[in-house]
Amino acid sequence: MSSRHRGRSLALMCLYQIDLVGTDPDRAMKFDWYDKKITREEKDYAVFLVKGVVENRKAIDTLIKKYSENWELSRISVVNRCILRLSILSLQKEPFLAAPVVINEAVELTKEFETEESAQFINGLLDAFYKKEILPKEPH
Repeated sequence: MSSRHRGRSLALMCLYQIDLVGTDPDRAMKFDWYDKKITREEKDYAVFLVKGVVENRKAIDTLIKKYSENWELSRISVVNRCILRLSILSLQKEPFLAAPVVINEAVELTKEFETEESAQFINGLLDAFYKKEILPKEPH
């Protein structure tokens, strides 16, 4: 498993705690709840993602609502919301990462923590977001 994947997994678990339980983000980002070894690179990447989502949550949630087609945000599972949030953040803030890689990573996380059906939903939403919000702004 790559350090980016582990960092994303950590970020997902952290965002889940923040969203579901209301854990303070700074407390969650200490990762003292995680019982496996974490490299500095994994932790730094997870913190980057979590901070980015926390700081941009309102705007990201607006985008999720826009592209979720007739789904209220509250109807989307906490795990799926968190995956969408961190993936949209990556698509917006990490232009050096190829969009298909970010979307594939989101799909893999969804398969790991949710269902195949959820993975299709995540893939479709992120693909639509990318094609309408990111791709037109990329230099050609």
